[in-house]
Amino acid sequence: MARGVAAVLVGSSLLIGCGSQTGGTKAGGVHDSTSATQAPSGGDPSTDNGAGLVLRWRMTGGIAGLGGAFTVPEFSLYPDGTAIVPGDRAKGRLKRYHLKPQAARALFDEATAAGLAQPRKIGPHGQIADAMTLVMWLGKARTEIVQPEAQSVPATRLWNKLHPEQWKQSDQQSPPDTYVPERYAVSALGTGEHASSSTPAWPLAPLTKGKQVGGGLCTVYSGGDAARVRGLAEKAPVGQFTSGGQVYSVRYRPLLPDEKSCDDLA
Repeated sequence: MARGVAAVLVGSSLLIGCGSQTGGTKAGGVHDSTSATQAPSGGDPSTDNGAGLVLRWRMTGGIAGLGGAFTVPEFSLYPDGTAIVPGDRAKGRLKRYHLKPQAARALFDEATAAGLAQPRKIGPHGQIADAMTLVMWLGKARTEIVQPEAQSVPATRLWNKLHPEQWKQSDQQSPPDTYVPERYAVSALGTGEHASSSTPAWPLAPLTKGKQVGGGLCTVYSGGDAARVRGLAEKAPVGQFTSGGQVYSVRYRPLLPDEKSCDDLA
């Protein structure tokens, strides 16, 4: 079935890169900052054996500072029709939906028609303090829409359809289930405290060797180590551990199929 969906999507994905758009001000004062000379970067999302990203969105900004590196995107769709969304956030669990080929193609075709194959920014001129920004990806092409609730454009109309809990059962191959990630990222932020007997030791590879991402040291664990991290995440989304003689505040992030390393979270 995965191969069938990929075949459906590949025909549509050939449309990516077949045209260019020019920037300007749209009706209602909305500014579209697409560059006329910038090459589309959507690529062919139906390759990479089903792990390549087709569609994704996440909400960023606002007073609470949503959408950081260690926040799972609100929606990710893959070539085999799998859509992954956050489930039980307190336990770091992910929920998985299974679209039928024709339903997956309809979303992809609508994303292409909405211009998401061309990186751009849509919204009012200038900076707006604490504004919410919707970020959408078609393959690798990234579109930012400032104050999306105020923008009546094809991209936001598509966005309103990318909420799997609202999908018709007839569009799904099977009921939703839980996605169990193959990899977990751990972010460690130093507290400035020295190790003591009251703080447990980190049980896996040292946190001190992680890569700086989003303000913390990021380390990716796979295989049996990923299973151990999943167990820790389900006990508490944030914990404190000692590593290298220091105390770290630790957060967990399940990686999605297209995310292989800390670089994918930056």
